[in-house]
Amino acid sequence: MAGRMNRKLTSGIAVALAVAGVYAYFLLFAQFAFLELLQAKVSGQGLKVVLSMMGLGGVASGFVVSRSGKAGRTAFITAMMGCALVAGCSRLTDSTILFAALSLGMGCSLGTATACLASLIGRNLEPERGCVWVGLGTGLAYGFCNIPLIFTAPPAMQASISAALATLAALGGAKLENLREEMPGTKAIPWRAILIFGALVWMDSAAFYVIQHAPELKDGTWGPERLWRNAAVHFSVAVMAGFWLSKGGWKSLCVTAWGLLALAGWWVNDAATREWAGWLYPAGVSLYSTALVAWPGLLAERKETAGRSIASRAAWLFGIAGWIGSANGSGMVESLQRVPGLFLILAGLVVVGGTAFKKLSWRTALLVLFIGSLALNGWQRPALEGDAVARGRQVYLSEGCIHCHSQYVRPGSNDELPWGPVRSAEDVLKGQPVLIGNRRQGPDLTNVGARRSEAWLKLHFFDPRALAANSNMPSYAHLFEGEKGDDLVRYLRASGIAQIPSVIGKASQWAPSGTPEGRNGKSLFVAHCAMCHGEEGLGNGPLAGHFQRPPANLVAGPFAWTPPGEELACHQVRASRDGHAGARGARG
Repeated sequence: MAGRMNRKLTSGIAVALAVAGVYAYFLLFAQFAFLELLQAKVSGQGLKVVLSMMGLGGVASGFVVSRSGKAGRTAFITAMMGCALVAGCSRLTDSTILFAALSLGMGCSLGTATACLASLIGRNLEPERGCVWVGLGTGLAYGFCNIPLIFTAPPAMQASISAALATLAALGGAKLENLREEMPGTKAIPWRAILIFGALVWMDSAAFYVIQHAPELKDGTWGPERLWRNAAVHFSVAVMAGFWLSKGGWKSLCVTAWGLLALAGWWVNDAATREWAGWLYPAGVSLYSTALVAWPGLLAERKETAGRSIASRAAWLFGIAGWIGSANGSGMVESLQRVPGLFLILAGLVVVGGTAFKKLSWRTALLVLFIGSLALNGWQRPALEGDAVARGRQVYLSEGCIHCHSQYVRPGSNDELPWGPVRSAEDVLKGQPVLIGNRRQGPDLTNVGARRSEAWLKLHFFDPRALAANSNMPSYAHLFEGEKGDDLVRYLRASGIAQIPSVIGKASQWAPSGTPEGRNGKSLFVAHCAMCHGEEGLGNGPLAGHFQRPPANLVAGPFAWTPPGEELACHQVRASRDGHAGARGARG
């Protein structure tokens, strides 16, 4: 009896580690680090081709391994080692062809790994205990990826971390046994699960894409200062979902997940409710993600999946609902700056309908998806011209900002230290009109979104000398009598925001040199810092109330941004030079 209990415990821990490693690898590397490394080297049509190879490999490999009847421990370990190899090699190439090969390899490895893992989960654990361990693994993955140090790490470092995660997953899989040999199935396709989870992935991917590419939405939901909160919500809700699923009721859980995601998608569009959306979104994602991982091996109804192996169920579910649903969701909202309400309603109809009807055929599923796609495509508004960022660019031109500010960091010059990273001349010349600038009387604005927060920019437009004592810039407060001011702020915030990881990486490597002198320290502090932090450094300066997060108390702390083990004085000097990306007074 004791030996049996120990084996169950070992299997549970192994499943949690394997799930955590696979999911964290996907979140951190496939969705973020690989994309950033790719975008730094490849653009345009080549970028789309490379990413499509990942999806193609992910879908195809799941079906191949499930039909082979070899979806077990050896195939899983091999696939995860392939994932680790792709992560390690991604840092070393700048060729589109090699990136395409790596993308295909990663897709094939992930597709194989997810099908094999689903099979191993179902063959090693019973549903009641298995769902709890899956919830723990899913929560660990999301929680780990939202740790600020991990989330904001440079892409190359994230790639190295991802290789370690893949290795961890392989070690977990090595502790699982091929207890019952499965024969490949050929019959029932799990349309109900495909429809329900497909709608959730579709809605989640669309909302994620919109929020990720709209700076004001991103700041209010998963800006750097909210990452610890997101990590805690993700972890706790995923664990709770595991216990929920262990008692049954995966359909009601999916409906609840849709409700949370729909409410978050609706609220994120309004600044007054955006903070609440930041709580609901990770909760909804963790709920359905836990069910998605557990479904093929632990939750599938036998009457709806008769004659089909666990790996085959996983291949159908992850291939259609996961890979294809995700690609369609983000692709349909590429031109939007708000989460569309019709999208949320349509996904709800599919989820609720999928749980309500007793019988669902493939014809019904395809009809619902087809009608929904037509409805959404017909609703989408054209024109980036009407978006705030595009309007802000027109304000930038009409107000003559180009006469004092450049948007070109000269490679190999002193420009790189305060304003980098650089952009290639080819990219700069693609602009219509080109915004290199006429005379540089103020700072370069190429990557201003990585240096200044939205709140800082707005305050600076109202009273430039309140934040920059010797500024020659006039006040542009009149622009905020209408929408021009906010549009201009959003345009500048969007400029370079994708470079935040690079800026953080370079800032963390800088250290002061020479011997400090205190003679001019107080006058410099009063001129450049006291408006926010107060003359005594207590965080109570005249402008403190204008920031969503109050300026730090530099006397008593807490010093939340200081990495463990780093000398406080050194970090404060670094912060005065580069600021903290995500802090409201970033790069002061």
